[in-house]
Amino acid sequence: MFDAAEPGHTGLTRHRESLVKIVPPNFPHSPSDLALAPVLINIENNLQMLRASTDVVFGLALTLNDLEDQYLLPRDRAERVLDAATVNVNLHGLTVRPTDDLHGLEVSHDGHRISLMLGKRLVDYVENGPPPTPMRDI
Repeated sequence: MFDAAEPGHTGLTRHRESLVKIVPPNFPHSPSDLALAPVLINIENNLQMLRASTDVVFGLALTLNDLEDQYLLPRDRAERVLDAATVNVNLHGLTVRPTDDLHGLEVSHDGHRISLMLGKRLVDYVENGPPPTPMRDI
């Protein structure tokens, strides 16, 4: 076995007939980099509350203090979910937008992108709008 500390070593280690390249860690370079994990955790917590809601439309309306009829298109509904996911979250200069397929939220900074998936219930809402309300007999 080779040791990475050997002089003239190429950074490759032979272990059980395979080569492993040793990659140096990517340390945070700015305050925004340091804030990334807490921002992701806060956004994920907000998404989890929406996913767990028995009525997504009501949960969104309560969180954002708005009405469903303002969101007619899937892109509009994806933006609504984004607004609810980032409510009371200090983004520290990070950018959040719906993913191109509208199935998640992309958090980005300095060319680095991380996607948080919405989950089936929220994707169904984004793609199809609110579920039909059942008819009641009068």
